[in-house]
Amino acid sequence: MKAREFLAQKLGDEVELRNIIKEPLSVDELRRLASRVGGVDELVAPKRRAEAEGLHGEKLLRWLAADGARVRRPIVVTGAKVTLGFSEAAREELEGAL
Repeated sequence: MKAREFLAQKLGDEVELRNIIKEPLSVDELRRLASRVGGVDELVAPKRRAEAEGLHGEKLLRWLAADGARVRRPIVVTGAKVTLGFSEAAREELEGAL
């Protein structure tokens, strides 16, 4: 089951979706998100980590903001909790939070 289907099933109309490929997050949005997830490195999509090697701080934020496909997805915010990606562990974590 994909993240969108899982969340729709759990939350119905309460879900706010944003396609970050078509509407990438701004540097400021990424900065705020990074502060909640343990740093900007956590926001890099696993398949794009090699491309991000050597980028840190503001340079990495700008690189992520330039292309939403570089950001780990989905990003699920449930109150104070932020979950990145949709691994089995993330799914279980969301199951408990929802």
